[in-house]
Amino acid sequence: MIDELRIYTLRPGAMPRYLDLAARIAVPIRGDRHGRLLGFWSNEVGAANSVVNLWRHDSLESRQAVRRTLEALPAWREQYLAGVRPLMLRQVVRFMEAVLPLAAPATPGPHLYEQRLFRARAGEAGRLAEALARDEEPGQIAVWTSFAGPINEAVQLLAHPDPAARFARSLCGEDGAMVRHAAMIEEVETSLMLAAVHSPLR
Repeated sequence: MIDELRIYTLRPGAMPRYLDLAARIAVPIRGDRHGRLLGFWSNEVGAANSVVNLWRHDSLESRQAVRRTLEALPAWREQYLAGVRPLMLRQVVRFMEAVLPLAAPATPGPHLYEQRLFRARAGEAGRLAEALARDEEPGQIAVWTSFAGPINEAVQLLAHPDPAARFARSLCGEDGAMVRHAAMIEEVETSLMLAAVHSPLR
């Protein structure tokens, strides 16, 4: 089983239109027949003109097969792709293996989600991901390592009940992950995200 993290950078002002097309057209067309949607978010802090979506596939081979099927659908090409292409600047896809498998947040939503992309020192991504998983940081719901796309990364997903819960603990403070695991980290990008209306994780 593999998880696919897709990050789309949109043109300024394009977010409402993109989210509308995703909710009305893309998600109904895909359903769970073309990968299983795990979460869909818009960035609020960080790369604020980006959307993030997370899909699950049985294997790379099954992912390639369902993408071919999806791309052959006229509705996908003519209604969705034709609408979103003018809105997008770039796409980045990561294929990931779970170190801490995705779990639903412990509290009811809505949540403030946080995505952390840790670029590890060469050869340290697996060890870093295992250390993050062991930390059991409040709000943590998944940890992965990337094996295609940007590689040598540990990816962490957290769900905070509100902004105060997030900022009660500093990523760079004395007990933060950037200090505890500094020897394994080259750099980190973090984004705060809101769940889209069609996201399974709220």
